[in-house]
Amino acid sequence: MQERGLQRQWCAPPASPPGFPGLGGGASARRNKRFVLKLRVVIFNWRDLAHPKAGGAEVVTHALAVALARRGHRILWFTSRPPGTPPREDRDGYAIERRGNELTCRFFAWAWLRRNAGYFDVAIDEVNTLPFLSRFATNRPVVLWLHQLAREVWLAEAPPLLGRIGYLLEPAMLRSYRRGPIVTVSPSSAASFVSVGLGADAAVVGEPLAPAEDAVASPRVGRIGYAGRITPSKRIDHILRALALVRAQLPDAELVVVGRGSTRELRQLQALARRLGVGAAVTFAGRLSDDARDAVLRTCDVVAMTSLREGWGLVVSEAARFRVPSVVYPVAGLVDSVQNDRTGIVVDESTPEALAASIVRVVRNRALRKRLGDGAAQYLDAFSETRFVDAFEDVLLTAVRAAQQTRA
Repeated sequence: MQERGLQRQWCAPPASPPGFPGLGGGASARRNKRFVLKLRVVIFNWRDLAHPKAGGAEVVTHALAVALARRGHRILWFTSRPPGTPPREDRDGYAIERRGNELTCRFFAWAWLRRNAGYFDVAIDEVNTLPFLSRFATNRPVVLWLHQLAREVWLAEAPPLLGRIGYLLEPAMLRSYRRGPIVTVSPSSAASFVSVGLGADAAVVGEPLAPAEDAVASPRVGRIGYAGRITPSKRIDHILRALALVRAQLPDAELVVVGRGSTRELRQLQALARRLGVGAAVTFAGRLSDDARDAVLRTCDVVAMTSLREGWGLVVSEAARFRVPSVVYPVAGLVDSVQNDRTGIVVDESTPEALAASIVRVVRNRALRKRLGDGAAQYLDAFSETRFVDAFEDVLLTAVRAAQQTRA
């Protein structure tokens, strides 16, 4: 069978990180070389790194796009165009096409798919709440990349009517992808897909995590850290309420919040901190560069995460690079990024009281804090950018070859 327009080179299949299911392969399989196509890939995601609402998913998508481009694949990231951004841009080896706003970019994406049917080999439909439904606009293979279900996030962040509609329609929209390949980043996210009729056989590709630093950070005892988007679904108000409880036992405890959100959300959190009597103990640092954020994380005693759900919770692993353990809620994604009592604490219930009790326990018991921090750093060894990209590339290649066999 001819593979027109596509180059080939030798490459090895992915290995599976220790204790992390779903990637397949292994050391022996890795030594068996095989031909790998050079693909033309379009990624649909309504945010890119230049978007003011960009988060961990976009950081991971950027890492994937850069790595695939370095392997010789041609990558286009199709996204919305927030004010002040150019319609087209080249970044680190891949191209960006920006059209429309957060909603209408999907209509522009359908038009692009119709016009360019013969100029790409596979599409990645990356879902952050609302899918592009690209499979209805092309006969080319489409890979669904679903970090997590939205579910309660619809109700927490969208206007009431739209949130209810999104919550009700999400299962039907996602089920339209059930016959195609599905990729996710954590076993708990994959397991949650059963609730919307997708099945539990999604490919779990992990995350492109950086290894721990050799230098040991000097944390400020009692400093709690949070880094990420400031939105209702992250439940930062729970961290503030937990801080008030923690300070009743540890008067010097403080909180640093790194990230950007709406002015309204920020003001509400600042007002809540004042009402709780912890206003002077909370610093809202805003959005920082990666280096500045890392400098803050190095000073933290613990990181707290209280999201409704996560695909992974990237800040947990970013903090682990500096041997900072995390205390998190027992929700999808976070139960994988934190191994309870080994790399951090997964509290028994999603309440400020449970969060506060575990934070106090870790801060007071310095031996426990060191053991958890060391465990968090060691856990990073199970992951790497190479393993992540190998696994994702394998899904793309399999999808393209299956489509070619169908057409043959």
